[in-house]
Amino acid sequence: MWESDPDLPSAGDELKMARKVMHDLEKIFPEMTLLHSNHSSLIYRRALKHGMPRAYLKHYNEFLEIGPGWKWVDDIKFKLSDDTEVFASHGLAADGLKLSLQYGCHTIQGHFHSKAAIQYFSNPSQLVWSLQVGCLTKQSSLAFQYARNFRMRFIISTGAVIDGQPVIFPMQMDKHGRWTGKIV
Repeated sequence: MWESDPDLPSAGDELKMARKVMHDLEKIFPEMTLLHSNHSSLIYRRALKHGMPRAYLKHYNEFLEIGPGWKWVDDIKFKLSDDTEVFASHGLAADGLKLSLQYGCHTIQGHFHSKAAIQYFSNPSQLVWSLQVGCLTKQSSLAFQYARNFRMRFIISTGAVIDGQPVIFPMQMDKHGRWTGKIV
């Protein structure tokens, strides 16, 4: 979608780096359900746009060289330890609360780089929340030069659900944009 920058690693270099990270993660999490995203699915969307049949394309696990324990889904609905339901997707709506209202349950999503929030609404039977987790990439990265003039800044954060409650973990960055290892 964006112009290639000759000062960045090539797509092949990025794949080699990604495989190393994926192998390390697979050792920690041999079984995991992952959400498709606009980033991960870009190669598939581009191939289909140019008329390439899906049968010609490798599955994520194959080109990342990871085992069958990792499953990829568009979205997922599951139950928490408190027996409430959660719908998770990469990102369907900038307003997570509207998404919770639409699905009638808690929601979790990423995708919106400049948004990290927990919002609540109440219906007659329960308190329902929406968790939006920001992103894990810095806006100053060469790969995100298209966003350098965006007024809204990226929020580097992650989230979790602990005992049925959403939590956001903003990540403290140093002056070079590297994570300090501290969570605010």
